[in-house]
Amino acid sequence: MKKDILSQMKYVREIVKDSLISLVDTCINPSINYRRSTLSPHAMATVLAHTVSESPSAQTHKWITMNAQGRNIIGVPSYFSKTSPFTLACFAVLETVCGISLPPLLKKKMPSVDSIARLLDFPFSHDTSYILPYHLACAALISFIRGEENHIQKIYNLQQKDGSWTDDTTITALSALALQKAGIEPRYNVQKWLKREQLPNGAWAAASGEVWEAAAALKTGEVNTSNLINTLVTCVHPNYWWGFSRYAVPDTDDTAVACCALAPYNPSISNRACQNLLDTQHENGGWGAFPRITGIVPEETVLKRAETTSNDCTCHVLEALERKNKESKAFKNGILYLLENQDRNGSWKPRWWRSPVYSTADIALLLNRNGYKEPALNAVQWLENTLNNPISVVECALLLKTFSKFPEYTDTLTRAVTKFLEQSKDVLTPTYEGAHFVGLIDYAVYRLSIIVSSLGTVLRSLY
Repeated sequence: MKKDILSQMKYVREIVKDSLISLVDTCINPSINYRRSTLSPHAMATVLAHTVSESPSAQTHKWITMNAQGRNIIGVPSYFSKTSPFTLACFAVLETVCGISLPPLLKKKMPSVDSIARLLDFPFSHDTSYILPYHLACAALISFIRGEENHIQKIYNLQQKDGSWTDDTTITALSALALQKAGIEPRYNVQKWLKREQLPNGAWAAASGEVWEAAAALKTGEVNTSNLINTLVTCVHPNYWWGFSRYAVPDTDDTAVACCALAPYNPSISNRACQNLLDTQHENGGWGAFPRITGIVPEETVLKRAETTSNDCTCHVLEALERKNKESKAFKNGILYLLENQDRNGSWKPRWWRSPVYSTADIALLLNRNGYKEPALNAVQWLENTLNNPISVVECALLLKTFSKFPEYTDTLTRAVTKFLEQSKDVLTPTYEGAHFVGLIDYAVYRLSIIVSSLGTVLRSLY
């Protein structure tokens, strides 16, 4: 590869690395009082938080006017899911309770409030699953719109001592709004929590992703490791589970990435968390995101494994188990799960990403490391074909990392480098490719970490 191209790659990597270091130093901190969400502002979360705030901000109102009106409420930061009763309930609340006009096309597709209430009436309404605070808040507010009052006491009881509900802006605002409409004062100070979570521009992110983000940054080896290590240690629950952030519900995916990143620095905590992962494997060999729990986070008790399994979650668990458990039956069964779920075209469908490039690149590298060459090559062939399609700069970085591990794809790597450099002007631009309860979100630290790690891998392979 030409020297000028290598120089360009080094230059881009330094820009991204500097941005990553700055963002981590500014936003990620072991003390919750000094953390700040690294996720980009979210329209729905901002409208809900602003509505429930006792001292509405003119700055926030201006942000909403500019960014959360018309199609933008379901534009880049969010997307409309026909199958999600929670999203439908949130849109109904935005219109009826918050006074936000929904786009005409969405309004035309929206079912009636009675229909939304029926969609919400399934077993999760009455159990202790992870989704309970979100579900209860949606159901309570739909009941309010219908002139009824339901679930209020349960919502009141599930508030956490920090003032939030599961450390999530959207869920907290919905829950606080339900209590507000019922004329009930929360047990703990929700206003203080919302104020602390507000971003400098007056908006709110959908949540804090400090565990996911800190783990991604730590794995690059390019950032202040002690700060990131201390953050992950601080965020682990007493039962050795992690959530998306320190007081979020236990999540197998977040536990896996935190466990993997922390293993070289604190094997004691990592090993205890790995045992949790082993205990929640499904009979089909895979893992799902959210185990069933009871109690109030972070003092919850995990009752049993998640309801469903997914490819990306299973891959991340196997990456965590690789260090000490790769000869175990659990690891081998997890690999078999991925092999059985590979699409005929060579890719894997993701659960938590809009793009299958994320899951396919990760799984291809995992399989290749563990001697499953043929399915890995089938995946790489599919990834090669994506070069002919419009892809984001982050997806392109994932392709670089993958192709660099396969000598058969040297020419393809060169093509991918050219495509990456053509898009390098967008290297710091948010990409909304991660899925959250309320739609698509941007993980800034994770996004930058992928690019730094991928470029580092490619540069090392070429020297």
